Amino acid sequence: MSDNRLGPIRGLIQGRNAKLIALLLGIITWYVIQPAISFESTISDVPLRVQVDPGWAVLEQSVGSVDVHFRGSREGIRYLSQEQLEVMVDARGAEYGEMLTLTLDPRNVRTPRGVRAAFIRPSEVTLTVDREEDLVLPVRVHIQGSPPEGYEVESVRAVPSEVTVSGPGQRLQLVEAIRTTPIDMEGRLQSFKLRVGLVSPSRTWVARIEPERVEVEVDLVERSSTVEFDEIRIHTLLGQTVWPYVALGQTHANIQLVGRADRLESMVARDIRLYVDLSNIEPGEPVELPVRAHLPSRVRAEEIRPATVVVQVDGDPMRPTVNELNMTPSQTPEP
Repeated sequence: MSDNRLGPIRGLIQGRNAKLIALLLGIITWYVIQPAISFESTISDVPLRVQVDPGWAVLEQSVGSVDVHFRGSREGIRYLSQEQLEVMVDARGAEYGEMLTLTLDPRNVRTPRGVRAAFIRPSEVTLTVDREEDLVLPVRVHIQGSPPEGYEVESVRAVPSEVTVSGPGQRLQLVEAIRTTPIDMEGRLQSFKLRVGLVSPSRTWVARIEPERVEVEVDLVERSSTVEFDEIRIHTLLGQTVWPYVALGQTHANIQLVGRADRLESMVARDIRLYVDLSNIEPGEPVELPVRAHLPSRVRAEEIRPATVVVQVDGDPMRPTVNELNMTPSQTPEP
């Protein structure tokens, strides 16, 4: 048989071989790349955003977030997180005034490289819309927990104290304030400033907040408690001179103390020293001197009754070795 007659047959055989080779290469390629793209993962609570025409806002929607199932490479799936994802559905151009039902499919999902959305649950969202309005609302700081024992929150401020909120008019009129994200007080011992985000007033309708973050200033103080001790003896601080005759118009006083509750609870009367300072007086006429207190650390006198006493000294002075408080003049207690 001549070559001219065998040409078509040879071409057919070569064509079939080429297709067979391509098919085999395709199968081999599939088996090679399949392990690299066959990883799967489901991410829950992916935010669902609805696009509407200008001047309109979502009044109600059946779901605010969805679960999305992904397939992709090992690396793509490993580093997949909710923060990278968003499902966007377009309601622009729809006939407003009635309930809308929109289908959700993988094309609505914004994904990073290396992964693709396989399916979404639920597969549709039902919503209604309303005219959009703007409203200025106060910011309410959300304090979570309490500071350690002995401390308390004295004041909380948000800067700015008001924000502008845009959303469906029917829902917006029911909102009294916009809350910040929670601020945990556990373990905090000092006043502080912190920039925090603001929480949408609802999960079923969308609000735009401007600005999106505020600065919160929290002032902490040590918690104060009070306790009163009665009939505490008044001592005399003599300084460099001892007078043989010292007369006090009143020998005992009452004192009200302020400090941390745990510190005051452990105090007893012998921890308190009331005194009058005689180091700079002269003999003769009676003088009125303030009653002072020598107290443990972090405890202060809120009130001493009486606040002053009349003192008179007489006689020839003598040089002392110690005074009545068992302190030398250099150890004079703080007023």
